[in-house]
Amino acid sequence: MKTCFFSEGGYPVRYRDRGKGFPLLFLHGYLESLDIWTDFIRAFPEAFRVISMDLPGHGQSVCPGKTVTVEEMAGSAVGLLDYLEVEKCFVVGHSMGGYAALAMLENHPGRLLGLSLFHSHPRADTPAVIEKRTREIGIVDQGRSYLLIRQNIPNMFAEDNLRLFRRELLYTERIARQTPDAGITAAVRGLMARPDRSRVLAEASFPCLQIIGKKDKYIPFEEVSMNTELPAGSERLILEHTGHMGFFEEKARAFRGILDFLRKI
Repeated sequence: MKTCFFSEGGYPVRYRDRGKGFPLLFLHGYLESLDIWTDFIRAFPEAFRVISMDLPGHGQSVCPGKTVTVEEMAGSAVGLLDYLEVEKCFVVGHSMGGYAALAMLENHPGRLLGLSLFHSHPRADTPAVIEKRTREIGIVDQGRSYLLIRQNIPNMFAEDNLRLFRRELLYTERIARQTPDAGITAAVRGLMARPDRSRVLAEASFPCLQIIGKKDKYIPFEEVSMNTELPAGSERLILEHTGHMGFFEEKARAFRGILDFLRKI
C-alpha cells in the first residue's frame, strides 16, 4: 500500500488508502502508528476500501501543539475523509483510536456507518489513570521516553503471549520509538482531558462491535469492558487469550469478527 500525505490545519498527516469498495477507517492507539495495522488490514478483500492514518503527533504526522485532544484527532480523521472524498465510513479504533472514533461519533455523527471499539471504551480517565499519565509526562520531559516504551509495550500483551509474540512485541516497540516526545506528551494531555462518552455510545443510531481482550492489563475486563452499554444491535467479541493487542494475539479471530460484523450491517 502506498503511503501518502495530506495537509490538515497546515501540518502534514500520513495515510494509506487501498481499494475502492465499502470504506473502512482504521485509527491506531497510543505509541502506535498506521504501521501497527499493516498485516491485519492486508487480508481485507478488494470489496473494501481500507484507509489508515497516523493520528497527529504519532508516526509521521506532525504534532500541532502542546496538547492534542481526541476531538482534534477526530477532526484530523474527518479532514482525511474530506480529502479522499469519502462521505461516510466504518471506523475501527484501537485504544486511543477508539477515543478519537467516539469523538467523531459525537461531533461528526453523519460521517460514520458504524463503529468498532478495539480494546477501547467510552469512559473518562479515572484519578488513578490520570496520576499514571502525569508520571508518564514527567518521564518523557526528563528525556527518558525509552523507559516508558520499555514498560508500556510488554504490558500491552497478555503475560502468556510475551514469548509467543516476541516478534510483534519488538515491532510495536520500534513503532513506539518513532513517536516524537512532543507527540507522546501532547497525546497524554489530550487523553486526560477527554470527557465521558458513555451516553454518546449507548445512544448511537447504529450498532457497535466491541472487541475485548480478557487478559487486557489496561482495560479491566469485568469492571469496564463488560459494563459498557452498547447501542441496539451491537455485539461483543471476547478474545479469551488476548491482552490489549488482539490484531496480533488473536489475529484470525479478530479479523473474522470484524468481517462478519460488517457483512451483517
